[in-house]
Amino acid sequence: MASTPTIQQAPQPEVSTLTGTPLLQADSAGDSVFLAFDSISNSSEAQWTAATPNDFTTFSANESVTDVAISAGGTMFATNVNGTASAGTLAGTLTGPPLGSIVEIRDSALNLIGNRATPELEQLPTGITVPGIAMHPSGALVYQPILNGPAPAESANPIPNPNLRGGIDIFDLRSGKLRLRIFLPEPIAARSADTNSLLAQFVTIDETGQRIFAITNSGLTVIQLANVPLGIGTISPANAPAAGGTTITVRGSNFQTGTTATLAGKNATVTLIDANTLVLVTPATSPGPQRLTLTNPDTETVSLDAALTAN
Repeated sequence: MASTPTIQQAPQPEVSTLTGTPLLQADSAGDSVFLAFDSISNSSEAQWTAATPNDFTTFSANESVTDVAISAGGTMFATNVNGTASAGTLAGTLTGPPLGSIVEIRDSALNLIGNRATPELEQLPTGITVPGIAMHPSGALVYQPILNGPAPAESANPIPNPNLRGGIDIFDLRSGKLRLRIFLPEPIAARSADTNSLLAQFVTIDETGQRIFAITNSGLTVIQLANVPLGIGTISPANAPAAGGTTITVRGSNFQTGTTATLAGKNATVTLIDANTLVLVTPATSPGPQRLTLTNPDTETVSLDAALTAN
């Protein structure tokens, strides 16, 4: 049965002045859209939300964005950037023309909140990133396709470097630390002309982050993980009385029956909703920013400083 669509006129016609190659991602509900603009060094980023449908929140990123990923809730954004990076960007990440890039993480207010940690990349000094980053729906993890050397030219057949390998790096969104590196039996099918996610996108994931789909030289490769790394994405609310007793929701990855939580070193009551959602009841703490630590039954642990502010 066909239905008549509702068309909303474009808000703020002047947004068209944000020139460059547009990259666009929406959250799972379709009420938050993140835009970034490639091809110019003074590029901009913008966000549209259903709450304020006639406005864009814009940010002059002063960088050339080549890839975008968004969490299902629309509160976390990951971008790969080339060229002049914005303030706070770490130097020395995976480089190697023409696909080298820096991964940056922003919140829903477009504030820069993190980068991929530089030391974690030194294991692969000649590696390069490949278009097609993906974010775990909770915003806890980012999946980055990689090659261990420069991508060959489009016309290269066979590939001139027989030692070229490809894989997927899964890293913690909050800390930028590498959590898991998966090398595939053959390289990601990137070529030197694949410079952004509009020209090519080599990796995507399912709603759990456990099944990864990658385009490799012979076609589609499917990777099934037993578990994804334990991670913390978002906490809501982010403020609570120091007296304790507040119910908060933690979105993340690989939560299990038996996952425990401490806030400021004190045990919190935990209810498991699903692998991506925990409900905590806060203990009494002193006022100020508090550190949240989650631990799985197999002793895997993850922490987030200033996860909640007690007042």
